[in-house]
Amino acid sequence: MKKGPSRSKESAVVKGLKQALRNEIDGVEFYRMAAGSARRDAVRQMFRFLMEEEERHREAILNQMQRMAEGKPMKFERSAAARKALATFKSPLYTEDLIKGSRQAEGEVAALSIGMTLEKRAIAQFTALGKSVAGDARAAKVFSDLVAWEQDHLDLLARQYDQMREMFWEEARFWPF
Repeated sequence: MKKGPSRSKESAVVKGLKQALRNEIDGVEFYRMAAGSARRDAVRQMFRFLMEEEERHREAILNQMQRMAEGKPMKFERSAAARKALATFKSPLYTEDLIKGSRQAEGEVAALSIGMTLEKRAIAQFTALGKSVAGDARAAKVFSDLVAWEQDHLDLLARQYDQMREMFWEEARFWPF
């Protein structure tokens, strides 16, 4: 069994991974609920995709914890297919008819906002974990890759949120300077 600073560093990483694991489980459940309440098919598909991504994060974290328990170095691989799937949701998912035809879109706006908060929390957490493994390039890369993954999700949600906000402003004839 290791002793000294490297052991305490490993303990801090395991503790951080456990918290990240809980956050990913929260994310899976949140995106499941958001998908269930979304009224537009494209929005429902986006939230389902994010739910599945959070499940993949959960599996990646469990894999890292298992590798550490076995004394193996951290290793992370994100499939090209998962990254490519993000492109499906690049175009605006919300349309003018949603804004004009219904004022009940507030729930979807709230879901986007909450999702962005979850992704920002994950980014901050993985960034901190990356700093905690200074000197271990392989572990730092794992956390850097997880940050990039979460950043992709944040960018996706922010794009949709910004586009929807602009449509609401246009409908209300509000143009901030």
